[in-house]
This record gives sequence, C-alpha cells and structure tokens, in this order.
Amino acid sequence: MHIAQGVMKTINVNKMTSAGCRVKIWIADWFAMLNNKMGGDLKKIETVGRYMIEIWRAAGMNLNNGKVEFLWSSKEINAKVDEYWPRVMDIAQKNNLKRIIRDREDEREKRRKKEFFDRETI
Repeated sequence: MHIAQGVMKTINVNKMTSAGCRVKIWIADWFAMLNNKMGGDLKKIETVGRYMIEIWRAAGMNLNNGKVEFLWSSKEINAKVDEYWPRVMDIAQKNNLKRIIRDREDEREKRRKKEFFDRETI
C-alpha cells in the first residue's frame, strides 16, 4: 500500500463510521505468507500488520469509536475451519486454471465492449 491508498482508506473509513457504519478491515496474514511476503515468516507479517494499523491511526483513522474492527485471516479461518476448508476444496474441485483464465478474459472482453459502447453513445 502506498501513502495515497493509506490516506484515502483513512478518509473513507472515517466518513463511513461518522455516518454510522461499522467497518471491518481484513489483515491478510496467511495470504501474505502464501505469497512469501517477509520471507513467508508469519511473525514478521503479523508485525507488519500491526504496523499498518498504527500507520492508519497516525494518518487520522478514528479507531477509538469501536466502529472499526481488524480481522486477521489466520484467526478467522482457524475459528471457522469446519466451514472454510470444505469450501476451498469445493471451489478447487469445480474449477481449474484454464477455466479461470478463460472466464477472466471473457469478463475483460465484456468490459472493453461496454466501454466502447459507452464512449460511442456520448
């Protein structure tokens, strides 16, 4: 995340909480480990996650109103392990890389056609 993303996240979260919303922000620690961030060291990744929370606090995100909750993917997945892994396996059985790539390309083509049509009708 770069500074503009952090500032925009802070501004938008503060707008939402001041309007009465509750916000959950996911810290994707297991997915960072899967992508070998910080050498795949979960302790280092957790440290970076806590650091990011402090950056948002320093940028002015209102974390004292009880309306912002940080969820760590590892803790949430472990808390619902009986739901999570069967769902992962189901998705893995029903999909393959070739199909995912084809579907992504189809969506990209639909978007291009829509953008072209929108441009032509203005």
